Amino acid sequence: MTAGPAPDELKPPLQQRSAAAHRRMVQAGLRLLELRDIDQISIRDIVSEAGTSVGSFYHRFGTKEQFFNHLIDDMIARREEAAMGEVADQSVSIASTAEVLARGAMKNFRRHAGLLRSAVKWHIGGDRCWERINRMALRIIDEYQRRLSESLGRPLDARERERINFAFEWLYGLLLHRTLRLHAVRGPAVSDKVFEEETLRNFQQLIERAVSDWGTVGARD
Repeated sequence: MTAGPAPDELKPPLQQRSAAAHRRMVQAGLRLLELRDIDQISIRDIVSEAGTSVGSFYHRFGTKEQFFNHLIDDMIARREEAAMGEVADQSVSIASTAEVLARGAMKNFRRHAGLLRSAVKWHIGGDRCWERINRMALRIIDEYQRRLSESLGRPLDARERERINFAFEWLYGLLLHRTLRLHAVRGPAVSDKVFEEETLRNFQQLIERAVSDWGTVGARD
């Protein structure tokens, strides 16, 4: 009778198990951040939610602060990669790219609402984690302006750049305001559907008003 595989052969490779544990802890951290602030979450909370061990956490992340910064950096990397792809997508006209970027930003804020709320708290407390988020936003804006300039066939002037910067600052500020749940209105709260529709419409208008000859946008795409 042929012997069956050794117990170790039934387990996935060590590297594969390590990557899976890493993913589970990251996902667990994001889920817990939707419920409470990072300062109210312990390492034991994270590993219990993830089904891993404290030793595994320390091996991969070291401290809770390093874990939190890893979550921020992972969010930055994923959002920047997606946004750069959105700007570079030649199948989408530059006239429509602003809406695509705004939709992507809204999705990112929704997905990482808890993480962003804690990052703001840390920023207010003197931590510099938000500077990395700001640098990502600036790189996205710069790339959008570069493609817009290319589409127009001329450089953007200082006035246009300033107003495009304002449009993005307005967008990110509005999304952060909603993420922090700072809104206060009379009567029924603004639904997600209305918020998204009005945000997209107004952001697009700000972009269009920023460019003196917007009517020529897309002609060279």
